[in-house]
Parts: sequence; structure tokens; C-alpha cells
Amino acid sequence: MMERAAFTPELVSGHAMVDAQHQELIDNINRLYDAVEQGNSIDEALSTLGFLAQYTMFHFGSEEKLMRTAGYPQYEAHKAAHDAFVETVKGLYDELSESGVSAGFADRVEDVVTKWLVNHILGMDKQMIVWLREHGE
Repeated sequence: MMERAAFTPELVSGHAMVDAQHQELIDNINRLYDAVEQGNSIDEALSTLGFLAQYTMFHFGSEEKLMRTAGYPQYEAHKAAHDAFVETVKGLYDELSESGVSAGFADRVEDVVTKWLVNHILGMDKQMIVWLREHGE
């Protein structure tokens, strides 16, 4: 049984758009968990993971626009983390397409999607929001 993703109070940044998008990402991760745990068709799991990938790119684009507009000094490092995560999700999509749902796949989703996202929000995203606030954004 995979650990559910949760939008806990510690993940709230105070930036309404960013927080709403983080909540949506977590909701989509849980939809993927549901598809995997319930043994739904591979098509449903692929569709859910594909939507998660698309929404992730939309969200990262929103954050990156905020950073570029404000002249955020850590933009390059933050964008590099985003780009690496997108590649990770693409790799999971390819794995799911080729091999189907497995316990190992579920574990990787938990490790490289859920845990990564929580750590990213708590680290880089919170630092970005603090900087934006301090610089009048």
C-alpha cells in the first residue's frame, strides 16, 4: 500500500496560485495511486500519469514565470530541478507503457514523485516564495 500524498499545513507557502497548483499536483498523484492500487487498466494509469506530467509542466511554467519576472537569483538551479523532475516523470511513463503496473513501479512513484515533490516544496519553493515576498512580488 503506497503512502498517500497529502497537502499538509507545512506545505502551504502563502502564495495562493502556487498553493492551489501544489494541491492539484497532490490530488493527481493520489489519482495515480488509485489507478495503480485498484488494478485499473494500464490505459487508465497511463492517462492519469500523462495528465500528471502535463499538469506538472504547466505548474513549473507558472513558477518559472514568477521567478523570471522577479529576477529570482536562484532561477537556474530551480529550473534545473524542474527539468530533471519532468525527465523522471517521462521515464516513469515509458516504464509503465513497456512493463505495466508493478509493486516496483508503485514504490518508484512514491520515491521519485511524492517524496521529491514534498521535499521540493519544503525546500526550493518555500525559499522562492520568501524571496519573492521580501522583494515585493
